[in-house]
Amino acid sequence: MNQYLSSVSLKSLAKGQLLGKYGTVVGILILQLLCTAPINLAISTFIGTNGLFSIILYSIAQFLFGLFAGYFFAGQNYVYLKIACNQMPMASDLFYFFREDASKVIYIQVILSGVSTLCSLPSLIAGYYVNLSILELASSTLATDELPVNGPLFLTYAILYVAGSAINIYVRYILFSQVFYLMLDFPDYPAPQLLKMSMQLIKGSRARCFYLLVSFVPLLLLGVFSCGIALLWIQPYMQATYANFYLDLIKKKK
Repeated sequence: MNQYLSSVSLKSLAKGQLLGKYGTVVGILILQLLCTAPINLAISTFIGTNGLFSIILYSIAQFLFGLFAGYFFAGQNYVYLKIACNQMPMASDLFYFFREDASKVIYIQVILSGVSTLCSLPSLIAGYYVNLSILELASSTLATDELPVNGPLFLTYAILYVAGSAINIYVRYILFSQVFYLMLDFPDYPAPQLLKMSMQLIKGSRARCFYLLVSFVPLLLLGVFSCGIALLWIQPYMQATYANFYLDLIKKKK
């Protein structure tokens, strides 16, 4: 088997492929944000997580939003797979899966969005009780060496949050990270088979995939410190790199 490309080589490919296309991909990214961000903001603003009922309602809303947002995630993969294949993307590519394979996207997103919801729900509930304990302790007089929070409860929340985040990252961004690319290359395959193929394709390269994800953390922090402005350039760079990672896998995987 040929040697896989290093993360440095994949990023170098992405940089070259994006030359002359940044205006287009930044416009596509802004269009994606305009279509999805207001809905997500409305869910957080009008539902919130201020009670157990609100948490359940919020989780259901986030699950349903995940089904809708999945079409844009899949369309985003289409945009950057075209770029990795040296083709010029168009804004309409973002909506490709509203026209093609719509039922497959729903099937896949039921699983991916369901995993995200189930992973976040325990920590949301624990976080609600942590907030209650803080309010209760704030209303009483605390000793100078006493924590203003229920220690065991906060530890439970932290464990649930970290564990849920780790499982969600592993499932969404590693195990099934290749599923929408595969859908484009194998349009006749049913969704369950595409999910299985994604697991098979990434087998043996999970550590490489995780390293590639982690390698973008410094740039993401830079994007946050720039009030999100730099993310308009960082996000396309990341997505083009991931598309090249898929092509490297599919070409060299026996």
